[in-house]
Amino acid sequence: MKATALDPDTLTPGARRVLDSASELFYERGITAVGVDLIAQHSGVTKRTLYNRFGSKETLVATYLLARDRRWRAHVADALDTPGPSPGERVTVPFRALREWMRGNPRGCAFINALAELPDPEHPGHQVAADQQQWLLELFTSLAADAGLRNPDD
Repeated sequence: MKATALDPDTLTPGARRVLDSASELFYERGITAVGVDLIAQHSGVTKRTLYNRFGSKETLVATYLLARDRRWRAHVADALDTPGPSPGERVTVPFRALREWMRGNPRGCAFINALAELPDPEHPGHQVAADQQQWLLELFTSLAADAGLRNPDD
């Protein structure tokens, strides 16, 4: 069976603790540098519990990225929902949202980092990160179109 991300919103409290620990470790140290032993130790669970909740490190990585993606998209949506900017100004709103977001994220973009660490397109984490990048491209294209730019796809 191919690994896929779990829905982060439906995790048990124990699985949430594992995900929170893994998220911190993956972002701070890198995905490939962090093993399940360290995640289990950091989250206060056994490796067996980790595997019972997630099945594999690949599923845990994909779930980490999916949870982060949901938070990032909500952050951008909140920024775009603020009244005032003209359609032309809205094109830059994601950049302002990114500046705020990066205050708490000193290692740069988790999705670009993940794509660099997970080059196999079949890895479920790679797929989540690639989907996030595609979403961002589509968002900019849509904002550019709304602003009346002649070639928004460019």
